[in-house]
Order: sequence, then C-alpha cells, then structure tokens
Amino acid sequence: MRSHQTSLAVKAALGGILIVLFISVINMQVNLNTLREERAELEEQLADIRDDIQETNYRLSEETDADYIERYAREKLGYRYPNEILFYNDIAG
Repeated sequence: MRSHQTSLAVKAALGGILIVLFISVINMQVNLNTLREERAELEEQLADIRDDIQETNYRLSEETDADYIERYAREKLGYRYPNEILFYNDIAG
C-alpha cells in the first residue's frame, strides 16, 4: 500500500512539473514573439535613420550654390520672395 501512495505522489509531482514547464515554454514563446516584433520595428527605425544620414551626407557634399541656399530657405526656414503668395493645401488626401 505504501508504494502505491508513493508512486501516486511521484506522478502528481511529475505532472505538476510538466505543467509548470509547459506554461514556461508558452511564456517564452510569447516573449520571443514580442522581441521579434520589437526587433523588426527597431530595424525599420535603423533603416530610416541610415537613410536620413545618407541624405544628410549627400546634402553636405553638395556645393553651396544659390539654388541650394534658396531651396533650404524655402523648405527649412519657410522664407519666400516679397511679392510671392504661397497657398497651402491642408486637406488630407
């Protein structure tokens, strides 16, 4: 009778351990998927930053001529000619 109770206790303990291991594996899979998504987002951000760096390097390597200065003043600083009228389209489309 004693060995039957021991074997039942061992089976219950092993069953509990298996359940804990199964839950741990599921939790690790969820964490792995979350980390993969974060990695994909970070790789996308890295690609955007590399594109920005490449564009900045290109612009820095350009000659600083009158056309470049005018384009920079218009795009970045919002300058315009005195008699120039600017129209903005705020309609999303």
